Amino acid sequence: MRFLFIIIALILLPHVAFALTSAEEYEIKAVYLFNLGNFVKWKENVLTENFEICVFGADPFGINLDYIVEKEQQIQSYDVVIKQLSSLEGILSCQVLFMSRAAQPQFTTVFAAIKNKPILTVSDADSFVTQGGMVQFYSLDGKIRLMLDPETIEDSGLKASSQLLKIAQLIKK
Repeated sequence: MRFLFIIIALILLPHVAFALTSAEEYEIKAVYLFNLGNFVKWKENVLTENFEICVFGADPFGINLDYIVEKEQQIQSYDVVIKQLSSLEGILSCQVLFMSRAAQPQFTTVFAAIKNKPILTVSDADSFVTQGGMVQFYSLDGKIRLMLDPETIEDSGLKASSQLLKIAQLIKK
């Protein structure tokens, strides 16, 4: 019986390790997503009483993003609210819009709906920045990195800080 347990554990171990790595990955991405709000400037009249971070499509963060917001509470002196979106309704009130990989078929529609609006678009989907997104999370050497398109950010009336530009891989279309 003990031998059978060891065999099952060895078979499942790589899958458990992968799940833990994936969970850790989204913990890090949640911290990055929250902190992006402190490294981008919105025009004064854009920010209202709350700073909205929206997740469009399937939420890969689980409780991680909620935990960070509960702990940190504010971005640029505004209370932070997390919104889960499954449609375009409510999208224009977002300051940061994370677009999940599952929403990739809708990227073009979303980009058209928010064109030239002060909404920072973020995703970890492959080729997000080259498709019209602003900030993309990607992995390199086991670390989460940022790729961004400064021109798309500026076209939206936003301004990325020099610190953000220094740590990101810059892409131009």
